[in-house]
Amino acid sequence: MAVTSFEVDEHTAELISRLRETFGVKTNAAVIRKALALANVASRYADADRMITIAPSEGKPAVKVSLAG
Repeated sequence: MAVTSFEVDEHTAELISRLRETFGVKTNAAVIRKALALANVASRYADADRMITIAPSEGKPAVKVSLAG
């Protein structure tokens, strides 16, 4: 398995920490693997403008996310 290391700012480190709990995983690497899998799914469902719409349940409004750079 390839090993890659990188530095992140404090905000990103906190987000990764919260996502460990949300995803139910123990390592930062596991968070990144799950985030990449999620990004892969999102990219397959994006429209021609590289936009995806997340339609949550429970009456919350839909969220549009741009995958464009």
